[in-house]
Amino acid sequence: MKVRDDNPLRVVQITDTHIRSRPGGQLWGVDVDANLTAVLQRLKAHHWPVQFILATGDLVHDEGAQAYERLHAFLEPLGVPVYCLPGNHDTPHDLEQTLTNPVRRQRHVIAAHWQFILLDSSVAGSDGGHLLDSELTFLDKALCAHPRQHAIICLHHQPLPIGCSWLDTMVVDNGAELLAVAGRHPQVRAIVYGHIHQAFASRHGDIELLGAPSTCVQFKPEAAAAEADPIPPGYRWFELYPDGRLLTGIERTKGII
Repeated sequence: MKVRDDNPLRVVQITDTHIRSRPGGQLWGVDVDANLTAVLQRLKAHHWPVQFILATGDLVHDEGAQAYERLHAFLEPLGVPVYCLPGNHDTPHDLEQTLTNPVRRQRHVIAAHWQFILLDSSVAGSDGGHLLDSELTFLDKALCAHPRQHAIICLHHQPLPIGCSWLDTMVVDNGAELLAVAGRHPQVRAIVYGHIHQAFASRHGDIELLGAPSTCVQFKPEAAAAEADPIPPGYRWFELYPDGRLLTGIERTKGII
């Protein structure tokens, strides 16, 4: 995938789409189909074209192959690759077997001066996250193999608490190991994730930690218990430069809750 050196690589992250097997399905009273449609319309109007889209988990809501087929129908017409990873509501086997080009499970992407490593933090039967030794080894090997490519690490669960106590019971339980691997490789620019259904930005040393809003229901920041936030759904956009500069922000739909 070639991008001119004087232009940024433009990438978008969508997350927590929670598509159901039938049209009109809801989560917390939100029509997940309608909100995803609104988010994609906003994307096409304000941040198009992009080189590809990162879809960082909870793609469906416990519904199996039929829900993945419906998700594919939403995303395939965009005409760009959509690189997916699983979240706690996904079934990794169904995800990999059902999704096909250009919407697919992907573990490693190299684009221009950047690389993206997509990890699986899902744990069967649990809402929390964990990275197997095999995932951490894969990450370390990918970073060692491409030391000149600026790197973004992608996963579903937040690696550190975000100050939202009920969600912080569901962090990656070995997030310190993830950060230790990332910290050994100076080309790592950011770790991006979903799961929290809200915008979030922090740092761990030189590494940016970036959460993104869901395309469906939003969760209120810093809440002690689960509480919906009536702000609109959205996505995170990135402009990534050859010298390692990373510009990013949140775009939301207007009037959709």
